Amino acid sequence: MNDGNARLVERFSVEADVAGGPHAAAQARRLVEQELDGRLPPRMVEDVSLLVTELVANGVRHGGGADDEASLRVLLEGRRPCLHVEVANADHVRGVPVRRAADLEGGGGIGLNLVERLASRWGVIRRPETTVWFEMDC
Repeated sequence: MNDGNARLVERFSVEADVAGGPHAAAQARRLVEQELDGRLPPRMVEDVSLLVTELVANGVRHGGGADDEASLRVLLEGRRPCLHVEVANADHVRGVPVRRAADLEGGGGIGLNLVERLASRWGVIRRPETTVWFEMDC
C-alpha cells in the first residue's frame, strides 16, 4: 500500500568497468549520477555518488587500481527497496580495507567513515579481488 510518502521503486541494475588512474573516481561518479538520476531522490543520488567516488578513489590509491580497472555494480531491488552497490578492484595489496580514524590534517581515513555514516549496511568480500559493498534503504 502506498501511503503517499513511499515511492515505488523499479528494479534496475548496471555493471561497468572503470579505467584506473587519476580520473577513475570522477568517471564512476558520473556514471552513477547518470544512471540513478530520476530513479531515486536527488539527495540519495548525491550520497551514493559520494560513496562510489570514495570507494573508487580508495581502490586506486590502496588496492592497485591505478593501472587496472575497477568494477562497479549497482542494483536497485524492488522487493525490499534498497540500493546495493559494489566496487571491486584488482588486488595487488594484501589485507582487507578497514575503517580507521579520519586524519583531517594529513588526509585519509575519510572514505569508509562516510560509508559507515551514510549507508544502511556495508562490508568487504574477498573473491580473490577485494569488493567493498554498501546498501542504502530507499
